[in-house]
Amino acid sequence: MPQTKHSTMLRRAVGASVIAVIAVGAVPTTAQALNAVRTWNASSNPLKVTGYGSTGYAYGTWKVYNSSNGTRSLASTYSKLSNADDHKVYVELETQVNAGYCVQASKYMSCTQKYWDHDSDETDHHSSRSYTYKSASTGVSGSADYARGKVRARLDIPWRSDPATGWSYTDGGDKY
Repeated sequence: MPQTKHSTMLRRAVGASVIAVIAVGAVPTTAQALNAVRTWNASSNPLKVTGYGSTGYAYGTWKVYNSSNGTRSLASTYSKLSNADDHKVYVELETQVNAGYCVQASKYMSCTQKYWDHDSDETDHHSSRSYTYKSASTGVSGSADYARGKVRARLDIPWRSDPATGWSYTDGGDKY
């Protein structure tokens, strides 16, 4: 039975609509990546910094969110200190941004553009023996498409340089 011109056009339009719906559903939107919480370390595997007889521990989460002050990067941290003297523990946040195409698969990410350090902040310094909530927040570059958190634990040692852990990076790659 021959198809009419009208039924062929209708079938093509329906097919294109189905493909468009599938494509839109497969790609994360900007709104989905905002407020997506990313972890760095955990209470069972915290960052550990030692120096001058003290040991500090830290872990937490990170996210990008919108506020009245624009798009922000927030590190929510839990840190504690085994103190030998008048030392304190704190967490340093570097917000890294990227303006290229990124693909994320599990914890591994490849990008056509490299991340660069955009802004930094640190939590309040404290000497609590139990895990204490502190936060650090920075702005996020308006020219960037992607962001991730780079954090490390540090000890505040009076009159000496502050020992630090290596950097811990959040899983990232979502467009915000």
